[in-house]
Amino acid sequence: MTDAYAKELKSARRAAVKAGAFLRAAQHGADVVKRPHGEGYLDVTTREDLQAERIILDRIQRAFPADRILSEESHPDLVPTDGRLWVIDPLDGTTNYVKGLPAYGVSIALLVDGVVQMAVAYLPATRELYDAVRGQGVRLGGKPLTLAEPEERLAQSLVSVGFPHTRTKGTIDDAFTLYASLLGASSDLRRSASAVVDACWLAAGKTGAYITPDIKPWDIVTGVLFVEEQGGVASDFTGAPLDVFKHDGDRFSVAVVFAKNVAIHREVVTLTQSHAS
Repeated sequence: MTDAYAKELKSARRAAVKAGAFLRAAQHGADVVKRPHGEGYLDVTTREDLQAERIILDRIQRAFPADRILSEESHPDLVPTDGRLWVIDPLDGTTNYVKGLPAYGVSIALLVDGVVQMAVAYLPATRELYDAVRGQGVRLGGKPLTLAEPEERLAQSLVSVGFPHTRTKGTIDDAFTLYASLLGASSDLRRSASAVVDACWLAAGKTGAYITPDIKPWDIVTGVLFVEEQGGVASDFTGAPLDVFKHDGDRFSVAVVFAKNVAIHREVVTLTQSHAS
């Protein structure tokens, strides 16, 4: 293992674990402070999101004061440019968290010139710490992460799905038409309601694919590196390279396909490409 991004990885790991420990202790008193409104749009923010973000930002900004940061809570509209960019989701799976469910996580990633080079995900409920540096594979608890299942085909695999944030009749109907096709082509579907959790499941080989039609960059950049470092594929619904900063109007909206291997990716894209926008 080389020393590439060693300082960044150490800082991210410590920040993620500290924020995650706070979230775990505070979960059952979670306090919703903001519910952004828009036609058919669903999102939730809590005081715990904001405090976890402060914990992470404090460490990253002190260690790397010249770097830029894109974070869900305080910098959600930053337009990425070249150079070093930290992308942070202090609490992915907020609705689960508010309801007392264990499927939530902390995500911290570093992009350099638009490419994810280092990423950390911490799942507080299970105390699992995943991390990766490009070219060095994914680790769980500091040890190399191996694929749990060897399935090579979609029919043998579980598929995780994400629901669209915009809940209009059109987006719901289109999403569930796709999910019906996926259910028929796969072993079964799963929904954790946390993209970070889904990415960790896929990196471990527990699922064969993850598909979501409408998500934000801070939810998925960690997953991009995890999937690619485990020999999988990350793309948009057409199979083209993924633009993690794609916009729909004035907001981020990314349609994502993660697959455990090339064969499963090929099968999934035959289903998703007709739903590409």
